Amino acid sequence: MQAVPIYSHGNSDVLKYVDNFPTPVPSSSEILIRVKYCGLNHLDIWTRMGIPGISIMFPHICGSDIVGTLQEDYSTFPEGSRVLIYPGISCNNCDNCKNQNEVLCNNFSIIGGLSNYNGGYAEYLSVPKTNVITIPDEVSDEQAATLSISYLTAWNIIKKLQLKKDDTVLVYGASGGLGMAVIQIAKALGIKIISTISDDSKLEFVYSLGTDYVINRNKKEISLEIERITHGSGVDAVVDNAGQKTLTTSINSVRKNGKIALCGTTTGNVANFNIRSFYSKQIQLYGILIGSKLELSELIEFINEKRILPKIDSVLSLNEVKDAHDRLESGKQLGKILIKI
Repeated sequence: MQAVPIYSHGNSDVLKYVDNFPTPVPSSSEILIRVKYCGLNHLDIWTRMGIPGISIMFPHICGSDIVGTLQEDYSTFPEGSRVLIYPGISCNNCDNCKNQNEVLCNNFSIIGGLSNYNGGYAEYLSVPKTNVITIPDEVSDEQAATLSISYLTAWNIIKKLQLKKDDTVLVYGASGGLGMAVIQIAKALGIKIISTISDDSKLEFVYSLGTDYVINRNKKEISLEIERITHGSGVDAVVDNAGQKTLTTSINSVRKNGKIALCGTTTGNVANFNIRSFYSKQIQLYGILIGSKLELSELIEFINEKRILPKIDSVLSLNEVKDAHDRLESGKQLGKILIKI
């Protein structure tokens, strides 16, 4: 089959298009999927580059936002049914799994991520049957291919932080997948949004998503702008997917007893911050890793009900995966980048 495996960690040059990769053979608990679309995420970049202390088997195929069709009947779903793949793998036996909170399973990993489960940069994929979710007719394949990582993470953040109508949230990287997802979901719930961009060329796009305020971080100090916009009170919550370079800004921008969701490390894994400021403001800190299969099903229903349409930056072919990674790393995208297989 056609696929884009990596045989070692490294820059985008390690992504190798091949047309003779072995087609997976599913076990009795798995099912074969014909992949139609795979959305890109920063997780793909981290997996490609590798993280010290985490090892995976090679060759490995990245890609976790996967949409395809069933290659055999499953349960009440006939062969050819359109499906979205829940990307989480867990033991299915521990208390967390039994309580539909599999992201807390000690054995949790992500298909196509830093795990030994191949992802969606391929014609075919074998996944556990329990990871299959059917797609409503009203949701297109392209829309569905944006949901399993960025939008699921955004949905989980808003639920865990218990954000409500008229709360104010600060979102970094508004033109990327997670930023877009938080803005669109928050807007549908009546939450006020302040977002950041790196370039004024993204201004119109970000406003089109529904944000209320936009800060160009290369022109203005974010925390000072937050103070001005909120009349000194600070935001109710910050969605921080950048990590190292933004945590201090998040602490300075959030109100007393406010909330910060850490959900990514696009600027680095290790951050130094003022502990006194953190505890003096009595800030609540949340770590967020995608969400459960139940939450993904809830999200699909919400997206369909609210008629939320994720914005697609570009659709590339399987032999253009390297170009897709380069575009995502450049930060020039406006919305999600998809691979069409």
